[in-house]
Amino acid sequence: MALLLGIAAGGCSEHGVNPSPVASVSNGELDEKREVAMARGKVEVQGGLLEVMSPQDGLVETLAVKEGDHVRRGQVLLKLASEQARMELELAQSELGVIQARRRAQAERLPAARRLASRMREAARAGALDPQRADESLQAQRDIESAVAILEAERATASKKVALAQFAVQRQTLNAAHDAIVLKLNVQSGSRVSTQAQRPLMVLLPQRALIVRAELNESYADSVKPGMRASIHVEAETQGGMRPEPLPARVLRLAATYGSSHLDDEAPGRTNLRVVDCILEIDQAAAVGLRLGRNVRVSFYE
Repeated sequence: MALLLGIAAGGCSEHGVNPSPVASVSNGELDEKREVAMARGKVEVQGGLLEVMSPQDGLVETLAVKEGDHVRRGQVLLKLASEQARMELELAQSELGVIQARRRAQAERLPAARRLASRMREAARAGALDPQRADESLQAQRDIESAVAILEAERATASKKVALAQFAVQRQTLNAAHDAIVLKLNVQSGSRVSTQAQRPLMVLLPQRALIVRAELNESYADSVKPGMRASIHVEAETQGGMRPEPLPARVLRLAATYGSSHLDDEAPGRTNLRVVDCILEIDQAAAVGLRLGRNVRVSFYE
């Protein structure tokens, strides 16, 4: 069973590769528009990174991936030692089998008991049989019917126990919830893991669209709207001695509240700067090779 669980965004060295349809805007078209705002931002992946936590305490029996692996949705990531869980499943299945066999045996007796009770009632009404014997045959029929009903209830309970035991076995196997790249492993075969651990077993980069999370200064907050075109300028990165061409982007949404800047935490005197988070969708075809965590500058155009 796939358990994939906490989400975090941060700097890392892999690439998001799934393209997302964003209408491309050439630099010439952007130059013709009026720049109304600028902001600093950081490249992230839609939804953030995936932190895989342990579903239960145990020992890593099998580690099926290594850092850098591309995994498909549903692919096994690791298995925990599960001998006890398997034994409990086998026991639950055995108990269910016994109950089902007993129920079948009683159910097979029921048609004959009903026929006998019917014949004896007819014989008693015709005066050819003591009514007491007819009542006894009817009671025997009812006893079998009750036994079948009780065993059916026990069968339903035993089936639920089997389902719970199967779930416990499934929890021993962790599967990828999305197509992803394994960024970091914090375990190895033989490691003991716990649900109380603060550190994830592994961190995955889901193959989703790249976005930019920009911090708009409060003075620009009213100038930027969803749907507005923008260009992404990569900071501190050159190609052949020249700064690469800006990437086309589009404003997806703006936060409803102000917050503190995180990009300027190290800048003296700017820790109290109020900003509005702005999420931009990048032209994925143009963003090939862009790394997560890259600092960028965003220009917004009317």
